[in-house]
Amino acid sequence: MSVAFARRVKLGDVLTLINGRAYKQEELLTSGTPVIRIQNLNGGERWFYSDILLPEEKYCEAGDLLFAWSATFGPYLWNGPKSIFHYHIWKVLPSPSLDKGYAYHMLQSITERVKAAGRGISMIHMTKAGMEAWEVDLPPLDEQKRIAAILDKADALRAKRRHAIALLDSLTQSIFLEMFGDPASNAKGWDICRIGDLLESANYGSSGKAGQVGRFPILRMGNITVDGRIDTSDLKYIDLSDREVPKYTVHRGDLLFNRTNSADLVGKTAVFDLDEVYAFAGYLVRARTNDRATPEYIASFLNSAYGKGLLRGMAKSIVGMANINAKEMQNISIPTPPKTLQQQFSEKLRGLAEMRQRVLPSAAVAETLFTSLQHRAFSGQL
Repeated sequence: MSVAFARRVKLGDVLTLINGRAYKQEELLTSGTPVIRIQNLNGGERWFYSDILLPEEKYCEAGDLLFAWSATFGPYLWNGPKSIFHYHIWKVLPSPSLDKGYAYHMLQSITERVKAAGRGISMIHMTKAGMEAWEVDLPPLDEQKRIAAILDKADALRAKRRHAIALLDSLTQSIFLEMFGDPASNAKGWDICRIGDLLESANYGSSGKAGQVGRFPILRMGNITVDGRIDTSDLKYIDLSDREVPKYTVHRGDLLFNRTNSADLVGKTAVFDLDEVYAFAGYLVRARTNDRATPEYIASFLNSAYGKGLLRGMAKSIVGMANINAKEMQNISIPTPPKTLQQQFSEKLRGLAEMRQRVLPSAAVAETLFTSLQHRAFSGQL
């Protein structure tokens, strides 16, 4: 389809954006109509509900197109029950001249362009006026449906690869529970101690300014994933003096604990598993285990459902962010299985990591294919 057959339009002419609502804490209940927050669009399992009656346009149904315009930025096709949606989310209503599937992929393409332009900005957002003024080449409706179908197939292939990786990632917690039991009940009767009893040291990272160049790549809170891995896809760099290097760098086997973040993300923990030397930022705590524990065991405990609930309950709100300092982290009670059992667990995780590495190339191919098709679709070449 050539762009010559498309017409140039502003998004505000072909879709309607309906704002979500900001809810007071007392309006968020344990029963009623589900309230979709951005966390829920990204798999967050902590739900709130409300009994507030709203105009019908403020509800969304399965199949509706939503757009998170701040923080985790981008379009979503809602597949849950009738719900209401929080501030920072728009419901997107395409006009008759815009196919919903095409609109989803078009908004996804715009999202990636905005994210690329704002690389390094932690809280990307777009105003409603800015989105409505965005100009696109809009092909005829039949062409939109054809393009959406091609992108749907490529997206499904990409989703399968992502799902395979997600399954491998979920095995960590399954193995943890199988070997050690639920830490909430400690049914296997392990001795209980404090995390600090299992550590040799716990230190804060550097508060120095990071940028696009520097002697060391620096890990920030965004470089620790929710499921406890190190993600180096978005890095900044920092210079450290020779005196600062041992204080602010991490090495293979170090634990990294995210001490400041949102209530849902504070306390996410990863084991540093790279051979290169990285610096770490002040929002992280570097912990080194002593001879009583493996870092993989402590990280998996903190990333367990029980651990995350514990962390949410003990976090203090400071300037709108949840915080758990190094001392508080070390005071957390933890079941302590024999070291040999922890080592067996760590060995199993290393096996999972190797399997993950074998799956990643095919996932990367699927991602590249989709990106190429998406580029061609929205530059009039598909």
